[in-house]
Amino acid sequence: MSASSAEENNRLREQGRRARSVRRKKCIVVGIGNPLMGDDGFGIEVAKALRKLNLGRRVTVLERQTVDISVLDSAKGASKLVIVDAVKSGRRPGSVMKFNAGVRRSLVLRVPLSHEQNLYDILDLARKSGMRLPPTVVVGVEPADCTAGNGLSVEVKEALPRVLGEVKDEVKECAERGTDSPARPF
Repeated sequence: MSASSAEENNRLREQGRRARSVRRKKCIVVGIGNPLMGDDGFGIEVAKALRKLNLGRRVTVLERQTVDISVLDSAKGASKLVIVDAVKSGRRPGSVMKFNAGVRRSLVLRVPLSHEQNLYDILDLARKSGMRLPPTVVVGVEPADCTAGNGLSVEVKEALPRVLGEVKDEVKECAERGTDSPARPF
């Protein structure tokens, strides 16, 4: 076998490996929120908009009212979990943020009551119970008003296109037309 034939065989094997890698990827996007509580419904609105984009069969978009263990359960076998929610951080309303929901420095020391649980509590409990979690990214927007009432505030509505772009970037490795390149760092 000539050197050029060997190189060609190696190149073809590498292409096949990449193609198999892309086929195995599966991303779960979960929009969290209560649409009856103003900007708290942001994650649900993002999930509805993402469904209209036809991201491919390896991207599953879900809606949930709260963060609980079922959110993580739905991500079993996924290569990535993206959570979209209104995130109170003290920033200007409509500000978009994205962060890796990795391991906290100190794990939860007690089991919180259901209404006290937040994303990190759920992640910590899942890890302590031996659940294997995919890399988890949170894309959030600073809410302006989470009081009872229908609809998003103007500031949060204006953030919707940017958040859709951030989520699409995160799941492009799983989309049928995507590549096997890693998501961009943040």
